[in-house]
Amino acid sequence: MNSIPSNSQNQGSSSTLRIAHKIIELRPQNEAEAEAISKEYGLSLIASRILSARGFKVGEELKNFLNPSLKEGIPDPAELKGLLDACVLIRDCWKAKDKVALACDFDVDGLSGCAQLSHFLKTIGMECLVLVPDRFADGYGLNKGIVKEAAARKCRLLISIDYGTSNKEELEFAHELGLKTIVIDHHHITRGDLPADVFINPHQEGCGFAGKVLSAAGLIWFLLIGLKKAISRASNLDVKEYLDLACLGTICDMVPLVGANRVIVSKGLELLRNTQRVGLKALKEVSGINNQVSCYDVGFALGPRINAAGRIVHGSMVIELLTTNDTQVAKKIAGDLNKLNVERQEVETSMKNKAVKLI
Repeated sequence: MNSIPSNSQNQGSSSTLRIAHKIIELRPQNEAEAEAISKEYGLSLIASRILSARGFKVGEELKNFLNPSLKEGIPDPAELKGLLDACVLIRDCWKAKDKVALACDFDVDGLSGCAQLSHFLKTIGMECLVLVPDRFADGYGLNKGIVKEAAARKCRLLISIDYGTSNKEELEFAHELGLKTIVIDHHHITRGDLPADVFINPHQEGCGFAGKVLSAAGLIWFLLIGLKKAISRASNLDVKEYLDLACLGTICDMVPLVGANRVIVSKGLELLRNTQRVGLKALKEVSGINNQVSCYDVGFALGPRINAAGRIVHGSMVIELLTTNDTQVAKKIAGDLNKLNVERQEVETSMKNKAVKLI
């Protein structure tokens, strides 16, 4: 085994070894509490020690953590600042039969969030235009090209999903073209003068919502809860049926699996294991995943195939995959995504090899 070179080499008798990484301090463990957790919930002592070290004790909080429930683990959507105003604006468009444009990021979080909202709005009879930026032509985020297309296609409302928090200029441009705007985002806020008609971001000042670390897909799911109450035609829809899509973005955007996120993922995986969405069925099939879907499967099998679309060609094909009812269309797109993912892997390997040669 090669020894690690010491910075003290040839510098006198000092034997100090300087290491770039931080020293990790282990959290103290309460052995008695760990044993109590193990006994109460039938967990291994190792798992119980980890829970104890993270501050958990036998009680309601740990019970809800181990067995997430929609009843106990979901905060009141009305506490999410901007959500009720967004519901009113969307309801007004529904009543007026106005067209809505949905603009989203090209990663799993943005696409799964957009797929939820697109499917929901179309189910209640609204006309939706989905606009996904081209990574190579447009770059990341909301851009004026998308805004122009939304206005040219006679949309009244533009909803920005998983970006928009930093797009002041583009939102001002949207208003100049007569568009109302809703921004639904979870990225940190760097300025407080966003000119959106409605801004939904749990990080904004004055938002008392408990789910500060939600993904965009998670935020969209909470919006669906609000829309179900706000729009009469949506009253019979079961928003729980969208949890399979919401959990995709929640897992792949790597937000902490606590609170509402933990509920979304737990219940979403249950739904995903027996999903009725032909697109997800086809994607599971090409990914070699059976009905025992785990977070690992989503993060390292489904997610990369979805992301490959935006990285190699265009993310819009994912929206079609996640919302189609046509089995043959779903199988075709899933197969294409599988091929694109192989191409992505080959490109990454080639780039890595080139980088190594430069070292």
